[in-house]
Amino acid sequence: MLLGRGLLVRSNVKGRFAPPGRAIGIAFAASLLLAPCAMGQAAYVLERSSSLVMFQGHALLRSIVGRSDNLAGVVSIRRGDVRSMRGNVRFPVASLETDPAMHPRELRELFGADLHPDVIFLVDSIADASARNEWAIHGRLTMNGVTRPVSFVGNARIIDRRMIASGTANVDLRDWRIRPPRRLGGLIGMSSKIRLTFRAEFRPREATHTALAFPERSR
Repeated sequence: MLLGRGLLVRSNVKGRFAPPGRAIGIAFAASLLLAPCAMGQAAYVLERSSSLVMFQGHALLRSIVGRSDNLAGVVSIRRGDVRSMRGNVRFPVASLETDPAMHPRELRELFGADLHPDVIFLVDSIADASARNEWAIHGRLTMNGVTRPVSFVGNARIIDRRMIASGTANVDLRDWRIRPPRRLGGLIGMSSKIRLTFRAEFRPREATHTALAFPERSR
């Protein structure tokens, strides 16, 4: 209730009003109660229909390309700052499609998929990478049961409540104890050095305000 220039609020005692100082105190207490929700983590789950991962390698006569759009994952973001993103993305080796085409058995053997069916990337941190508004997405990539640090250079942003991330990294398959095929589509052999590229889109997880506090850690 407004009287003259002084702000008065109704107190818990019927017919009495609280002075401005007390009103401020009540408002401050209310803000403390609401803060955990406003400052907590938000959970996002991967949108498979608009996400994919690709690799590109080289042989003597041509490029070798592989891709999968059978991704799954969950990330958490604090206070709407994408640099706080933590979580993981994975896809099954069996979902990879290659050009030239590789036999499924050859793919399983290449990535050790009989024992380790999934490729997993665990996000550890995000930092500024250059003056061109690019970010470095640091994490751990697990293939063939081996985990190694990898940094993707790309971007991450929130658009219309959706989090979109993309990036590229150059890796050597030998670091994951993977021996490139020697007779791929009649080619002499494939280089062990490949370029990984991904695009991942995440939507808010329904009916929750908190995310995965401790993302699954690769062994």
